[in-house]
Amino acid sequence: MPGSVIVVNGASSAGKSTLCRAAQPRLPRPFLHYGLDVVFFGDVLPRDADGGLRSWSSLRPRVVEGFFGSVRAFADAGVDVLTDIVVEDREGLRLIETTLAGLDVFWVGLHAPVEELERRERDRGDRGSGDARRDLETVHSFRSYDLDLDSTRGAEANAAALVDAWRARVAGSD
Repeated sequence: MPGSVIVVNGASSAGKSTLCRAAQPRLPRPFLHYGLDVVFFGDVLPRDADGGLRSWSSLRPRVVEGFFGSVRAFADAGVDVLTDIVVEDREGLRLIETTLAGLDVFWVGLHAPVEELERRERDRGDRGSGDARRDLETVHSFRSYDLDLDSTRGAEANAAALVDAWRARVAGSD
């Protein structure tokens, strides 16, 4: 039996990874927390001797495609996956939906005001200035969600709401 996928979509610095970490131990089944940040900010990408990304403009689309293929592979192997992403455009959404077609996918939109996103972006210091504002212009434009959350409520409250919505959805499908 394939695993389920919970997709948390929101702008950079919205708190997606924080929400996933808070929700993961509360979910009724074990979910693998596996987001693009593992690839983008881990020690996975090829770098040159100066630390710069090698061939990133040509590699990036294939890395993103491979990432969602790996989410699919985990789910096909029966692993439930909790992933956090930024849907940047319609083509990206099409890629995700096509790759995950036929699976049980629960979409969560994580929202935050631009002022809060920019504050978090400055505090983090590990994202490009303006990434959050740019993402916010489009990230929630391409689809509706099974659950919408406001990240200013805090990760614990949102994790509880996500788990409650997931449980209600799963119970309702029996």
